[in-house]
Amino acid sequence: MTSLWLSTPVDKPVDEPTALPAAERRPDESTPRERAVSVAYWSLVLLVIVGLGPIFGFLRTIVAVAMFSALAYFGIRQVRSMMTNIPDPEPTDVSEYGLKYVCEMCGLELKVEVAAKERAPTHCMEPMKLVRTGGKPPLRPLD
Repeated sequence: MTSLWLSTPVDKPVDEPTALPAAERRPDESTPRERAVSVAYWSLVLLVIVGLGPIFGFLRTIVAVAMFSALAYFGIRQVRSMMTNIPDPEPTDVSEYGLKYVCEMCGLELKVEVAAKERAPTHCMEPMKLVRTGGKPPLRPLD
């Protein structure tokens, strides 16, 4: 058995990871943490219904718990989506295509060396026009 420097020998290699990433799991599978959260949630819901049902009425309590659960679910999803960052587009070298942006108001020209976005820059409060001056033709036609 070979081992790397500073590594401990292993008796048996690990064939399967204990928790697969969400993208690799089947939709009907859940991790132990997800199951524990689900059990805790449903236990709390049952406790609230049993505890508040006799006081406020079971129907009102069930409707209130359902409304709270829906608002909490969508609120948590909204906050999580605001916390994730959209990755920046990969910059592409387009210097050999001979592309430049021209401002039609004042005539300013910007030579495009690296492009990462599809949107044209603005100058004089107007979008600039993309033109090609020599070079190889781009893979897709210009507007």
